[in-house]
This record gives sequence, C-alpha cells and structure tokens, in this order.
Amino acid sequence: MDRIDPSVYERADEGLLRLLEKANVANLSEEEYAQYEASMKALEDEVDMEQYGYSNGYSRGLEDGMEQGIQQGTTQESLRYAKEMKEERVDIEIIMKISHLTREEILAL
Repeated sequence: MDRIDPSVYERADEGLLRLLEKANVANLSEEEYAQYEASMKALEDEVDMEQYGYSNGYSRGLEDGMEQGIQQGTTQESLRYAKEMKEERVDIEIIMKISHLTREEILAL
C-alpha cells in the first residue's frame, strides 16, 4: 500500500478511503492488527463518551457530580455532628468552629 500516491488520499471520496483503509488493515501482522483493534476500540469509546458529554475518557459532568456528592456528604456529616453536639448542649460557638456551619444552620437543627 506504500505505492499509492499520497494525492490519491487527498482526492478520494469516503468510500475509496474506507476501501484503502481495509486494504491497509488486511496487510497488518497479527501484532499490528491487535494494536489496530485496540486503537479502534479506544476511538469508539471516546466517540461514545463525547456523545454523552465526556471528553478525553472522562466526564466533566461525572467529575462535577462526584464533587457535588462529596460536598453533600461532607455537609450532611457536619450537620449530623452539629446536631449531636447541640443535643449534648455544646456551646454554639464551638459547634460553629468545629462544623464550619453558620449559627443559623445550627439553630435550625
């Protein structure tokens, strides 16, 4: 396939490009073919992920969701501990300092 003039690729329509690609793939060794298959799988995965808002194999939305989940979990934990401290009649200033909650948040518990 090295004998094909590069200008053919520039002028080829999509069908001819696919045919040339198949011819190139047919000439690969077993090892090269395995690498080709792996790269095609990775490319398909990347395309699929981009369709769902992912980029470079990672989802900004997923990362944002994980961050938000961690933050919510941390906040819930702070609220739980603050409530327990309030029930034990710990000074509100100490609860605020430890939990990083506002006075209003603690009083609402």
